[in-house]
Amino acid sequence: MSCLSSVCLLQCVVLILSTKIVGSQDAVAGIWQWQASLHRQSSHFYGGSFINKEWVLTAAYCFSSTNTSDLLVYLGRQNQQSIKSNEVSQTVSQIIRHPNYDSTTSDNDICLLKLSSSVTFTDYIQPVCLAAVGSTYYTGTTSWVTGWGDINSGGEI
Repeated sequence: MSCLSSVCLLQCVVLILSTKIVGSQDAVAGIWQWQASLHRQSSHFYGGSFINKEWVLTAAYCFSSTNTSDLLVYLGRQNQQSIKSNEVSQTVSQIIRHPNYDSTTSDNDICLLKLSSSVTFTDYIQPVCLAAVGSTYYTGTTSWVTGWGDINSGGEI
């Protein structure tokens, strides 16, 4: 079991891929099972990583306050254009920004969102694996970055 502060990870996804997503190709449904889509006023505004049944990890700069009203987290979502049967949405009960977050330097740009209720794991929704305490990542270590950003300059999400 890995723990991040008081947030403990019981199970996580281990992903083995032999190909890359390049350009404007859609991801296969369920491939990025930990990817979260954060919405306010019915619109996507940022992404996050599902880390266990009740927590999502994201960036502190997304939240200027700890107001959870009209904040929804979508899990199991494949794209922002249509709703699929494998996705769920959760409200957020608490926003915890790193106490030393500095918006000028972006130091400690990390935030936890506590979901209002536990999420059931499915083939489309699983937590991401977190590094164990004391882990070392050397130059050249392979990793993935996932998100809802532009696929190219001027592109759409």
